[in-house]
Amino acid sequence: MFCSRCGTQIQDNSVSCSKCGMSFAASNRPALPADKFKNASTDALRAFKTLASDPVGGLSSAFESLGQDRALGVGMIFGALFALGVLLGVYRLVPVWGRPQGFGGFMRILVVAVVPFLSLLGATALARMAFRGNGGFGHDSFIAGTSLLPFGLGAIVAGILGFGNMEVVAVLALFALCLNILIIFTGLTRISKVSEQSATIAVPLMFLASAWLSKIIYSAML
Repeated sequence: MFCSRCGTQIQDNSVSCSKCGMSFAASNRPALPADKFKNASTDALRAFKTLASDPVGGLSSAFESLGQDRALGVGMIFGALFALGVLLGVYRLVPVWGRPQGFGGFMRILVVAVVPFLSLLGATALARMAFRGNGGFGHDSFIAGTSLLPFGLGAIVAGILGFGNMEVVAVLALFALCLNILIIFTGLTRISKVSEQSATIAVPLMFLASAWLSKIIYSAML
């Protein structure tokens, strides 16, 4: 397991952290869902602060400070933030008459917002296994969620600017795409320990796999 304070990997039966000295005597009780969400939100905020100043170079250090289990929760929260950004962007950009109405319409838009994260998560896991990378689902979740954050933030800004500033929106989309590619490549090489040669091949294959998985999910749910 990992220390919840400093992220150091320690023995499962340890009563305190060998690095920072935090006691685990009171941590044997099962964590409530609210506690898990609160801890994951705190971790996500810390990771976001690191990534905001250095979204590519700070990727591995942000992950290492979390460990695999906590990185899983952070990746999920980042994915949820991306979906929220897409939702806000759609409701700001698309006129009322042009989008699905009612609760059913909202659920359809929600599916559209969530699927990119789920498909990229699956593509990241497939790439890690196919190219014999290290780690597990926590690695994949963190890489996928972090790589989509620029798109989520861009969608919010696009919704604020509106159709009158489509040139700026297009520049933001291109910037987000570049960051997305850089983060995925860096995540594969520095977090999942895939070789650079393999990652160069894996990244475009991941986009193809993500698009294919998205098509399957959209066809099944919409």
